[in-house]
Amino acid sequence: MFKQIEQHMKFGGMKVKNNVPIEEINNFILELPEEKRSSWAEVTQILENKGMITMDGDDYSTIDDELLDAQVEENRRI
Repeated sequence: MFKQIEQHMKFGGMKVKNNVPIEEINNFILELPEEKRSSWAEVTQILENKGMITMDGDDYSTIDDELLDAQVEENRRI
């Protein structure tokens, strides 16, 4: 049995759960061609298609909570 971890993607706010051990995910990513590894969006899509992770789009947000104040301030200036 492996430990399932629920995390949020920093950019996009999507919930991600591993369906296989983290070590298996890491090894799989390391074996991908460089051009596939250069895009985190592509890596997560591949992992989800392979069933290695599950992404939950119910909590999807494009707002980075850590920068919310700066985003609001920037919108005021526009």
